[in-house]
Amino acid sequence: MENCVFCRIVRDEAPAYFVYRGHGVSVFLDIYPVETGHMLIVPDEHFESLHDTPPRVAAKLFAVAAALVRILRNELGAPGVNVITNSGRPAGQEVFHVHVHVIPRWKGGGWRRLVSRHRLTEVEALDFINRIKPYTGIIEEYLNNVFGEGT
Repeated sequence: MENCVFCRIVRDEAPAYFVYRGHGVSVFLDIYPVETGHMLIVPDEHFESLHDTPPRVAAKLFAVAAALVRILRNELGAPGVNVITNSGRPAGQEVFHVHVHVIPRWKGGGWRRLVSRHRLTEVEALDFINRIKPYTGIIEEYLNNVFGEGT
């Protein structure tokens, strides 16, 4: 879709801080995070929401989410992580390109912090990307394990 902000990001027509790109999936930092390291996983192809996303694509999104949870918990020490997708406006979906939020929880806070957002700064973004980049090979391992080489 031409006007979809996530499609524009995937096509490099809009700025984003990418954590991972490959196998038809992109991961970038949420521009209005609720926690440091709040990431969005999107398929490179446009689908409005989870209800119209092909099973193989949905499975890739959640395989990447599982890999990110492992990285956040085991490698970066996050004590908790939320994995969330919203399907439809009544469920809170604001951008109509299917996406999965992966939100590390660095300390208490839980659900009540989901409404506490701020504008991501370049310093925050680059610091987090530098912390997570050494472990993004785990995403490849997950995708190859589930779908085989060259997913």
